[in-house]
Amino acid sequence: MSILRELGLTENEVKVYTTLLKIGSATVSVIAERSGLYRPYVYDTLERLEEKGLVSFLKKNNKKHFKAAHPSQLIEREKEKLEELQKLMPQLEEFLKLPKEEASVELYAGKKIVRVVQKDVLKTLMNKKEENLVIGVDEKRFMNADSVIMNQYFHQMQKYKLKERVLVRKGDTFLPGHKLTTQYRFLPRAYFSPTSTFIYGENVAIILFTEPLYGLIIRSNALAKAYRRQFEILWKSASV
Repeated sequence: MSILRELGLTENEVKVYTTLLKIGSATVSVIAERSGLYRPYVYDTLERLEEKGLVSFLKKNNKKHFKAAHPSQLIEREKEKLEELQKLMPQLEEFLKLPKEEASVELYAGKKIVRVVQKDVLKTLMNKKEENLVIGVDEKRFMNADSVIMNQYFHQMQKYKLKERVLVRKGDTFLPGHKLTTQYRFLPRAYFSPTSTFIYGENVAIILFTEPLYGLIIRSNALAKAYRRQFEILWKSASV
């Protein structure tokens, strides 16, 4: 079953999912017994599988009975990831057109990318006293990914009087940035995809909100300038 782990499932998720495929609908206690996992691990694993659309449940006699989604759902999840990657391709192809310079690319997977990017933004802004420009952010997603680092980020922004401008979807109401440090403007939802882009100093960071999260930080002055120009065009057309 190593292919399932390559598709992004943890070892426990593979055990629970394949157990449910074999036995059909079952309660947590039955799943724990058949999979060999402790009940607390089963609860956590079922929750993650539900989020991935691989498990559902029905209540019978006031008890939850869990059922595995058809294996074809695994293919659908990979198709969705591929579609999001294809949407990102135009941005990646733009990198090839840039003047060649000394540049570096750092690639990350998992929720740690949120912590890495926010710490890198703060470090850069404190050193250069520039502003952070953000395109396509969904503040709730970031809070859900790592609420501790996000609260620290907003606290540090206010403490050191750092500045940022953020483009969010029209209709979003969760705007945790302090008014003295963060300016928000709104764009129609058609402008947005599951990616968030940060432009700060000579860096561009892109986070792809799939499962798991993927992200990269490109350290390139030419690329940062190109993205700043794009940001300013969008900022002028955005509503307050």
